[in-house]
Amino acid sequence: MACRKITSANCSMFSSTFRLNSKTRLAGYRTDKTMRLKKLLTAGLLAVAFVGGAQAGPVRAADPASFTDFFFDEGYPAQLSTDAVGDPYIEFRYNDITMPLWFYDCSDHAACQSVQFYFAYQLDEPLSLEKLNEWNGEDRRFTRAYVIDDGTLRLEMDVFTGEDGLSARDFKSLLSLWLDRLTEFEDFIGW
Repeated sequence: MACRKITSANCSMFSSTFRLNSKTRLAGYRTDKTMRLKKLLTAGLLAVAFVGGAQAGPVRAADPASFTDFFFDEGYPAQLSTDAVGDPYIEFRYNDITMPLWFYDCSDHAACQSVQFYFAYQLDEPLSLEKLNEWNGEDRRFTRAYVIDDGTLRLEMDVFTGEDGLSARDFKSLLSLWLDRLTEFEDFIGW
């Protein structure tokens, strides 16, 4: 389904709810649990690598629509809204997964300077501090993993865009890095 502007009337891809079970991805969901994310990521990245198109303009956290335009240009449906505190927030679809993109360093809910890729997991057994340190101590300096009080495991990657933003090409590289790290992390935790 191709939706440029997503509303409940014309596109229901973001209206699905997900059930919490013993192994739940809190910030997204998978409709076909038998397929491995790694295979989907590899296929998607290869497809994107061979598809040509117009070069998009820069992405800037100060211009959230530049990110939705980027995601649509790359073939990922996206929806721009606001988070609980009024800052911009984007959900984009990558294969069968809905992923959030949070905006930070905003002035009065605008003129943001950075974004954050984020994903959360609820595991049957909590991940040990040693295991988290192992992940964070490896050569993965752009991502970090941690556990919050309720046991939710989080993986994050911050991206500073500043005033001038990043080229679409550079942001595409960062998105690929995020998707690679997400796959590595899921393998690391045995997801």
